[in-house]
Amino acid sequence: MTVYNYKAPFELECGITLQGIDIAYTTYGQLNPDKSNVVWVCHALTANSDAADWWNGVVGSGHVIDPGKHFIICANNLGSCYGTTGPLTINKYTNQPLFSQFPTITIKDMVAVHELLREHLGIEQIHTAIGGSQGAQQVIEWNIEQP
Repeated sequence: MTVYNYKAPFELECGITLQGIDIAYTTYGQLNPDKSNVVWVCHALTANSDAADWWNGVVGSGHVIDPGKHFIICANNLGSCYGTTGPLTINKYTNQPLFSQFPTITIKDMVAVHELLREHLGIEQIHTAIGGSQGAQQVIEWNIEQP
């Protein structure tokens, strides 16, 4: 797992601004020269960026989404407890977890964080975006926001 530290302010759909965010993500495979083999996996509510672990049979060597053919990216959702900024993030003023002080977030906010990571990684186009449950909601929203 890798963490991208986005240091600029990030405005949530609710109007609250986070002063920077951490985006934890996992990649598998290699980006091909023309960058046409990107598969972005959006995870469900209780999953994490290790898509090959929780979606065995779909993601992994010899499966439909194969790191031998694809450059696979899965980022932990904004608000998750797996390394991306969320309720367990330490408040820099109190040195305690944010817990219930963490603001309400939306699927649109999660997608905006994915978009920040996409830009950071220099990915211009995603060949396939896939997800189940809450991950599918993110894919739909992302297609609305970035057709």
